Amino acid sequence: MLSYHHCRSLNSIVYGETRANSEHSDPNFKEAYSWLEKEVGFYPLFLAVGATEEDIRMTGYQNQWRRILSSGPNGKDFRKRREFPNDVLLSFENVDGVFMDYDYWHLALNAGYKNYQITDYEKRLIFKPSWPTSKWLRKAKKIPHSVQLVTPSLYLQDSQRIWVRNQPTRALLISMGFDNVETKRLLLEESEGN
Repeated sequence: MLSYHHCRSLNSIVYGETRANSEHSDPNFKEAYSWLEKEVGFYPLFLAVGATEEDIRMTGYQNQWRRILSSGPNGKDFRKRREFPNDVLLSFENVDGVFMDYDYWHLALNAGYKNYQITDYEKRLIFKPSWPTSKWLRKAKKIPHSVQLVTPSLYLQDSQRIWVRNQPTRALLISMGFDNVETKRLLLEESEGN
């Protein structure tokens, strides 16, 4: 069963090993990622864990079809015609890494106000160090969109399924040597905007 999912931009796809790189991280989260690096011993690549569409949505793959970027009192800000990203979703059967409870990850993301001084109790909520892999996978099955995994690197050619947004992207990945490449669109939910 494909339970580990990672989404990344087409221009960062390589046929081989990819490692996490702070230069490509969202600037709003760099400090939280640095805290996580100190905790787990490597700069993180994030994967959603689970087998449902809801788990896959945790990767943000569906956001590449979002037209509305923001809305506020002055109206809506729309993505322009040629500004749509081209993201690739890679799914794996097994990945080594550190599991995290996504429902408690906000404790680290929002800890800037206290210089990322996370208490031992908060760390236990996030990492649940006594849990074996089987318990994490049960949680993911029982409560979709609740488990993530971080790993230092991925061999992208080991993915068992790859979703892309269009046929040209599919042809490009096949020419690079990838198998199991499908064109697949995830519809945005009402709450995600169109």
